[in-house]
Amino acid sequence: MLQAIRSRATSWVVKILFLLLILSFGVWGIGDIFRQPGAEATVIRVGDAKISGVEVVNQIRRDVEQLRPMFGGTLDMAQARELGIVDRSIEQIVQQRLYAQAANDLGIVVGDDAVRRTLAANPQFRSAGQFDARAFQSALQQMRTTEQLYVGGLRQDIARVALADPVVAGAGVGRAAAELLYRHRNEKRRADAVLLPRSLFADVGTPDDAQLAQTLERLKDRFSTPELRRVTAIVLSPDALAEGIAISDADVAAEYAQRKAEFTRPEQRRLQQILVPDEAQAKQVADALAAGQDFATVARDIAKQDPAGLDIGLTERAGLPEELAPVFDTPAGQATAPLRSALGWHVLRVAEVVPEAVRPLAEVKDAIAQTLRRDRALDALSEQATKLEDALAGGARMDEAAAAVGVSALALPPLDAQGRDADGQPVSPLPGGPELPRIAFDTATGETAPIVEMPEGGYLAVHVDEVIAPRVRALSEVRDAVAQAWVEERQTAAADKLADEVLAAVKSGRTLADAVAGRAVEVKPVGPFARTGGREAIPLPQAAVTALFAGPVGTAAKGTVADGVAVGVLTAIEPVDPAQEQAAVDTLRQTLERDVAADLGQELGAALRRRVTVEIDRAAIDRLL
Repeated sequence: MLQAIRSRATSWVVKILFLLLILSFGVWGIGDIFRQPGAEATVIRVGDAKISGVEVVNQIRRDVEQLRPMFGGTLDMAQARELGIVDRSIEQIVQQRLYAQAANDLGIVVGDDAVRRTLAANPQFRSAGQFDARAFQSALQQMRTTEQLYVGGLRQDIARVALADPVVAGAGVGRAAAELLYRHRNEKRRADAVLLPRSLFADVGTPDDAQLAQTLERLKDRFSTPELRRVTAIVLSPDALAEGIAISDADVAAEYAQRKAEFTRPEQRRLQQILVPDEAQAKQVADALAAGQDFATVARDIAKQDPAGLDIGLTERAGLPEELAPVFDTPAGQATAPLRSALGWHVLRVAEVVPEAVRPLAEVKDAIAQTLRRDRALDALSEQATKLEDALAGGARMDEAAAAVGVSALALPPLDAQGRDADGQPVSPLPGGPELPRIAFDTATGETAPIVEMPEGGYLAVHVDEVIAPRVRALSEVRDAVAQAWVEERQTAAADKLADEVLAAVKSGRTLADAVAGRAVEVKPVGPFARTGGREAIPLPQAAVTALFAGPVGTAAKGTVADGVAVGVLTAIEPVDPAQEQAAVDTLRQTLERDVAADLGQELGAALRRRVTVEIDRAAIDRLL
């Protein structure tokens, strides 16, 4: 469903920098990922770099959140796995670390000036033709990140670009090549076409039993059942265990006290900012304010800033670069001395102080209890899985092993490799989802597969009770369908024979209309169409379109379609003149250069990956998700 969309602005640099995905964190910091056991543990290693579960899951969730509107707001994590979004996010993290290590090895250092230039060039942060600090802060809030995190990530990406740019800079495509390809792709052709439907040959006879048997044998793949497997499954679910776990008020209160920092919103300050490029101007601002001038007036007269853009909203200390931290020691209503950061020189005024706030126990009690219940369920689940594994290893049958851990074994109906039953209907419920049939078809009959962790949490054991080999269905089961197939084959053969007669007539000099006269069919003009065909009223199959593009006007071709056989005769060739469509040729040339650059970038990433060992603990990531 999802296809990678390659895009390019004015350079490879812009492509990388302006399609960044920025780290995001919730305001209160009580998302499940921060409470889950193992969230701080390393789940990816790239050489010497260790990446925690927190970072990985945050990026995956951020990517899913950004793509959710494309799915009507209904994209969930299970769908994200199926569509490859989770794999893409993990690969992106790996690539970032690979580039960071390579840039560090080469001594690539990104200075403040490079950061300022990149920020100033980003149209998202500009207003009235120049960098707008208010727009920048607003964008940070929308991305749910901080200036410090954003600038830090931006430095890494600029370094990555510096590493990649020499490799992709030579991805040029000559104009002659672009024009040649443009001419080839955009040439159009017209044809007269006629459909010779199977319905023209209504009476092709009735098959006897011998003919039906021959047809069934010839089309046995169509009328065969797939290989099926009968399996027994044991599912260990943390949710099932959690239902029986009681959490006392004392347990909740103790957990609340231990994690109180999670439920505490730090002091926030509503800030106004004057940002200037040099220290001398910043001192002018500070002197004017010290003399009692109004903040907005100073911003307008000295910094040439729009007073409407001074407010950068409520900010926590952690959301500011360390260089701007003194603003949190400044009383309300007053301004700081000039402070320097990667963006320039700041003078900040404290418009409002919002004291620290702690969410009361009553407000988070249920969430804490749920977390404790799940944590204890996970602990119990691990013990339960070990006990199940020991029982199976000791030779217990599936029902015996299930009883030993307090659950019931599930006998599933025979299913195919896609999780469908003998009639092609999805088996439901299907514990473990697509993983179960995959395991079943990787396991020999009479064998029990090793216990696996399920993506949604829990464990799954699968035993293959029986392998049901594919079989050709008996004629008595599919007589009507086979008879219809025999009729359609005869009708198609008759239509194809007529098409050959029509082609011969056209090649002898007759028109297509003359060749089909008296056949109760209508010749219609088709086109203009491209080499890939189109959606004309009488569709020509791709084989016929290809043949019509291979010859001059008058070329005739045929091809089988859903309802019969279509015949087309080429009537006109409409070449394209690249000189008259320079803008389109330029667009194609840029696209080709972008594609070449992307391929070179992928090769560079692959080369970097070969230099170090990459380890990914997918099971741990799936548990955290």
